[in-house]
Amino acid sequence: MNLQAIVIAISAVLLAWYIGAHLYNRRRGRQLRSWLEARLAELGGEREAGWIGSPASGARFNVRRADPPFRRLEVTLLLANREIPLLWLVDYLRGKRDRIIIRATLRSPRRGEVWVTSSRRSDRRGENWTWQEGPHGLKIAFRGRNGRQLVTTLSPWLEAHGAHLDRFHWQKQDPHIILQLIIAGHLETEAESFLTDLSTALQANS
Repeated sequence: MNLQAIVIAISAVLLAWYIGAHLYNRRRGRQLRSWLEARLAELGGEREAGWIGSPASGARFNVRRADPPFRRLEVTLLLANREIPLLWLVDYLRGKRDRIIIRATLRSPRRGEVWVTSSRRSDRRGENWTWQEGPHGLKIAFRGRNGRQLVTTLSPWLEAHGAHLDRFHWQKQDPHIILQLIIAGHLETEAESFLTDLSTALQANS
């Protein structure tokens, strides 16, 4: 096989990969948007939603006047880049998957701060944080007044949904809650109530 034939064959494979991955991402994007909209509907309020470029990339939601304990939420659905094999492989090896990022404003901010991560981050050391082990291999840190109480409040939610958690930050500043969940292991079917469960946990500390 000459060089030209090899180049043509590789190009054909890459084109087929791109088309197949793009169509897969579009279908998955629509499915996850519908699933996430159903979860957000449980929180009440007024919702706006739109695609980030196209269904193959992800979607963004804004919820205003949500039911307590939330006031508003910004939710971003990001799909992994599957269209380019090399980028997909690099992201996969780095643990980047389809994910949900939530930034939430609470009606009543709490004193104290909680940081939860799937791997301890060096920039959180030496700042008067108290570290402890959490479920599913998570690392939990807290500081400030009521920090330990916030961890206790959050523990049932971490036990139920922590397997999909990449990081979680509960702080006094707005946004009060910042979290990132990896959509893997069929989160969309296993965790139908992950947002209402989080709402219940936060309300327990009000």
